[in-house]
Amino acid sequence: MGNFIKTWVQFLIQDYSFYRIYGRSCTNSGALMTAGLRFEQVEKKQIVNSADPAIVEHAWYHDRDTHAYACLEDARIVGLCFFWHGIGYSKRNFWPLREHEAKLVQLFVLPEMRGQGIARRLIETATQDMSRRGFSYVYARIWRSNKPSLRAFERAGWQRVATVIEIFPHGRSKSFRLELRNKVL
Repeated sequence: MGNFIKTWVQFLIQDYSFYRIYGRSCTNSGALMTAGLRFEQVEKKQIVNSADPAIVEHAWYHDRDTHAYACLEDARIVGLCFFWHGIGYSKRNFWPLREHEAKLVQLFVLPEMRGQGIARRLIETATQDMSRRGFSYVYARIWRSNKPSLRAFERAGWQRVATVIEIFPHGRSKSFRLELRNKVL
């Protein structure tokens, strides 16, 4: 009976997405320092010229209305995050943004560098810089089961502001979307 139900559900629902939306008010606090690592804004050219193919693959995120940040070990980029806003974000437009808001659309740390808190520190540094640039609030969309990312954002002081579930029924061009917003907004 269980397989029968599962088969019917798979037939009816072609695909789905289940995301947590995290947000944080931008604050400008002191610079973060980590032994041997630097966190700073980077240009697309620096990403494209990386010796690590996994870093170069992320260069396309650096587009119009983008702020890109990197964690560097000496001159080597070991982690990246990208904020989009304005017209550049309208391509993505998964979560509505007001003026002076941005969305962190990609966070990546090289596999051999994971587990050291780099993602959290990259998020913190980037959020602080976004504050210095006049942004008042930032968001991120995280797949519900991506525990390392969820932990990194929570440790960086971000809070879950919503859960978004989209169901893409078989045979329909438009999805059904359910937004469950938390009261922190």
